[in-house]
Amino acid sequence: MHSMDKTEDAYLLELRDRNTCPFCGKIIPEGAKVVRGKGTFCSLDCVTRYNEPEFTMRAQHLAEIARRQHDPH
Repeated sequence: MHSMDKTEDAYLLELRDRNTCPFCGKIIPEGAKVVRGKGTFCSLDCVTRYNEPEFTMRAQHLAEIARRQHDPH
């Protein structure tokens, strides 16, 4: 799992305090918060889109591990 740099961390905390989604910029309605790490988003879709580069990197890494296990050369 990667660790966020301090700038992104501070950005996510500031937006959380303002009740604003870091992906789409919408105000998050009460009771609709989706939290991942320090980020607070308005929907699972925004969580996924915001974190897509990280998720893609993880999927590529897992695919490489699987390839190595099937082809040990």
